[in-house]
Amino acid sequence: MRPFGVSMEIKVSEIMPEGKSVELEVGLEDVGGEAAGEPGVDDVRILEPILGKFRIKKTGSTVTLFGEAKSALGLVCARCGGEFRYETESSFEMDLVPFTTIERADEKELQTDEMDVDYYKDDTIDLDEILREQVLLQAPMKPLCSEDCKGLCQYCRQDLNIKDCGCVAPTGHPGLAALKDLLKDNK
Repeated sequence: MRPFGVSMEIKVSEIMPEGKSVELEVGLEDVGGEAAGEPGVDDVRILEPILGKFRIKKTGSTVTLFGEAKSALGLVCARCGGEFRYETESSFEMDLVPFTTIERADEKELQTDEMDVDYYKDDTIDLDEILREQVLLQAPMKPLCSEDCKGLCQYCRQDLNIKDCGCVAPTGHPGLAALKDLLKDNK
């Protein structure tokens, strides 16, 4: 394992025409995982080191990465609020081009084919950061601890996966409760 704070960086100028293959393990301390939590992102935590593989090819100044990332995330269920483990494994491909300063006058809307392009600065690609992003992108928009999660009772907040609370849903519209009482008094 690399010492803390030392990231796996590739110098673009050192990539040979035949390309390069890299396998690495990125520790929790290097990606802001469970051991080094990140403020504001408590609902998604990286639980174990990221295993990554890359095939790297260079065409001119464009670098194409073919990668695989594997890890586990700690997520919070959107229905019951319980924490659960979510295994991730993904394959991805991305093009990286040199970062150049874009003048404000030249700003434009991105086209679909430009969405898979990322940038590198100073002839350096940080593989740790790419792996971290790819693992975090695997988190579902609405994480569920299981497909049949019953969630929480909307009245007493009991976790319905553990036991049924017995709450009875009120009938009718709550805004009309006063009208119902008024009609009852007029009978």
